[in-house]
Amino acid sequence: MRIWHQLSAVFNRLRQSIMTLPRVSKYANESNASKGQFYLGTVYLTIKGIVKRFFLVLIFGAFLALGIGIGFAVGLLQDQPVPSIAQLDKQINHPEQSSTLYYADMQKISDIKSDIKATHISKNKLTPLVKQAVISTEDETFYDHSGVLPKSLIRAIFSELTGIGVRTGGSTLTQQLVKMQFLTNQTTWKRKVIEMFFAKKIEAHFSKDEILNAYLNVVPFGKNSSGQNIAGIEEATIGIFGKKIADLTLPQAAFIAGLPQSPSAYTPFTITGKLKKDYSLGLKRKNIVLFRMYRNGNITKKEYTAAKNYDLAQDFAQPQKTSQVNGYNNYLYNLVANKSVELIAKSLIRQNKERVADVVKDEAEYNQYLAQASEILKQKGYHVKTTIDKNMYAIMSQTVANAELGTVHTTTNYDTSLNRNVNITEKAQNGSVMIDNETGRVIAFAGGVDFENSQVNHAFNTYRSPGSSIKPYLVYAPAIENKLIGTKTVLPDFPTNYGSYIPTDYGQSVENRFISADEALRMSYNLPAVSLFNEVRKQTPVQEYMQKLGFNIENSEFKQLGLALGGTKYGFSVAENAAAFASFYNDGARSEPYYIDQITDPSGKVIYQHHTKKTKVFSKGTAYIMQKMLHEVTTQGTAAQLSYGLNFDTSNLIGKTGTSNDYRDIWFNGATPGVTISSWMGYDNFYGHTYTLSDNASSVNMSLWTEMVNQLYATNPKIFKLDKASEKPATVHSHGVLRQTGTKAGSVNYDGATVKLTGSMTTSLSLSTHARAASAKFSVGANKKDYDLFFDYKLGKLSNYGTRLYYTGETINTKENVADLFVDNKNSALNENYYGTNITPPSTPSANTEVEGNDEEPQTTGGTPPTNSNENQPAGNTTTNQTGAGSNAESPNQNTQQPSQQTNPPETTGGNN
Repeated sequence: MRIWHQLSAVFNRLRQSIMTLPRVSKYANESNASKGQFYLGTVYLTIKGIVKRFFLVLIFGAFLALGIGIGFAVGLLQDQPVPSIAQLDKQINHPEQSSTLYYADMQKISDIKSDIKATHISKNKLTPLVKQAVISTEDETFYDHSGVLPKSLIRAIFSELTGIGVRTGGSTLTQQLVKMQFLTNQTTWKRKVIEMFFAKKIEAHFSKDEILNAYLNVVPFGKNSSGQNIAGIEEATIGIFGKKIADLTLPQAAFIAGLPQSPSAYTPFTITGKLKKDYSLGLKRKNIVLFRMYRNGNITKKEYTAAKNYDLAQDFAQPQKTSQVNGYNNYLYNLVANKSVELIAKSLIRQNKERVADVVKDEAEYNQYLAQASEILKQKGYHVKTTIDKNMYAIMSQTVANAELGTVHTTTNYDTSLNRNVNITEKAQNGSVMIDNETGRVIAFAGGVDFENSQVNHAFNTYRSPGSSIKPYLVYAPAIENKLIGTKTVLPDFPTNYGSYIPTDYGQSVENRFISADEALRMSYNLPAVSLFNEVRKQTPVQEYMQKLGFNIENSEFKQLGLALGGTKYGFSVAENAAAFASFYNDGARSEPYYIDQITDPSGKVIYQHHTKKTKVFSKGTAYIMQKMLHEVTTQGTAAQLSYGLNFDTSNLIGKTGTSNDYRDIWFNGATPGVTISSWMGYDNFYGHTYTLSDNASSVNMSLWTEMVNQLYATNPKIFKLDKASEKPATVHSHGVLRQTGTKAGSVNYDGATVKLTGSMTTSLSLSTHARAASAKFSVGANKKDYDLFFDYKLGKLSNYGTRLYYTGETINTKENVADLFVDNKNSALNENYYGTNITPPSTPSANTEVEGNDEEPQTTGGTPPTNSNENQPAGNTTTNQTGAGSNAESPNQNTQQPSQQTNPPETTGGNN
């Protein structure tokens, strides 16, 4: 308005000058004077009109911009929770230097280990000298402003309009306090607006001395004489000069006050605590502080000159040794801390309006976000709430730690990273996970036998061959889903050569008969699984099921039949396996496993909240049928020992075992309607070792599982939901079928002969509305040789149908009869009650009605695993990628005999697992 008045005065004088020109009658001829007056008047009026309009537009634009700016600022603040006075007080006067991790019930797990040493002091410890030194260099108008300087706002607006990044220089001490305690270091318009808003509120409710004291308690000061990062003026004075605040001299106080602008550049000490060879930058900064104190009248010229010329190097503290901080590293701490960094980094990415998927692809940019997130977690006082139950975590961890799982191996190995020999003790390890079926919530886990022995988290970060634990997801459930089989559909278990790939059952055996699907699964026979997988992959893209279940399997791997027995390239983690198995008690849906429920920043704002994500994989009908089949595993199959070891009703318990080559990996997935508990056993095999477990390892693993689960059930039986049996969906149909063929009874024609299919009946569950009619080709995946053997037996011809065979391991070629490579077992698998009364069984019938197989968990196929990625790392939180079965169906890793290349038996044979 002042400018407007000045311009009005100018125009008034101009108008008066014009009016003093000679005046003439309007009837007179135009004279030079009248023309001049006319033109000047016109110019005056025109200029006046333009200027008025310009200023009106300018004023309107200013108000419009102000309105837009206020609206924009309000929009930015609407999602930002407004902290209460109590929250502000806690954060600035009682700051948490590091974040805190909590169990599910908010009991404290641990503070996040920080690399910054800090000590909180009260405001009465600050001397006038220290206050003057800090204020003169950081914020000389500190006692005059109300938290925000107009120039800060102007600079922020200019930055937003021009695109030039907001810099922190010029911010008040209050703003700097806000940034350190409440916000991130992101130089964005939104952060600047929030920073100003918080600063104004702090100034309105706290005294200047409280604000200054809070700032000096948290601001970084570089390194101390022990090489530690330090924050807070108390640590700075002691760590740099070995003095208390009250004892600081003028040059010492000036040096301390100059450090916060650039602690890493101005600190006099190295990371080892030694004095830098060149610390001149810090001394120059000290002189700048002294000059500003002199300019502000805090010190005299004489004091300024003396302090400037003082040799400060003689006052620096001598290097000190520091004690190591213990008690932080363990499986739970490392798991949650690492995941928290990842989640905070993704939150920062979203705050910057970037797509997480795009940033993750840019390794350099993503690493910057991770580094920033790590610093935030160490310094900002975040709160991380996990899903982990404290008591159950203790039970699982202690049970595993006390278990004797296998031989302890001690060796001397050359470590290339250390360039010396190291003594390594390697124990058999275990990773176990307990998750809630419906939500995917990780209730508890055991990361390993001994953290000091192996820091690899075997529950989440170890990826190993799943063995036959893959069969329910990859083979049987997809076959049921696509109505290819029912529970009593029979599958071939005969010697079969898939182009030089010759799988076998446990102990290089072959049942040499047709086996129902439920028996094949409960006894984990390999040949029926391979045969069924060969058929099901022709009818449906099985990779889609595995992708939905969260498994990392490449498309090329699905071309290899050995995948049906666990021959994967990358392997599974225990958590992945558990989440997939839980889908059978989650109506066929997979819930993403998670162990961090919520993360809040110091102001109380929730920056991460888990939301359960369910992915539909199988129908409810398929899930129900799989429950029935997998329950038999725990009552009659490879996990039958559980039925007499558990201290609760196992009516609704389901399970699946798994074993990879030479007992390298042992698995058990077990589930009740409420929870799934999965357990893996094996060796890390650091330094390229190939240690394997004993042949009773599956029994050992199930004994461990039983002991663990009994204690978990005693602690909280409700979460097991034992009485919540699944209701039979309308899509599941029951059919009466022959045990022998899995079809209805009837007469069939085979090679011109009429054969009557009759005998013992059983009930089959399937998604098909009708049972399969009697047929000469009643099986899924069988070939003519299989049917020939069966019908020869049915017609009374000489046949070894049902006689268990054993693989001899002789060299073959594809033209030879694969059955010639097997020898008969004296014990027949047939029985009159099993196959009916209209034919005569072989002369050496078995005493059993059905072949139960071996109660011990048999091996899957697979050979030498790939070199361990941790070959020279005896410890560390890294991923072990050691699959036990490879991915090539024509490799010995898949129990494959290769013509003219191998004369001995395969290194490992397939088996029921």
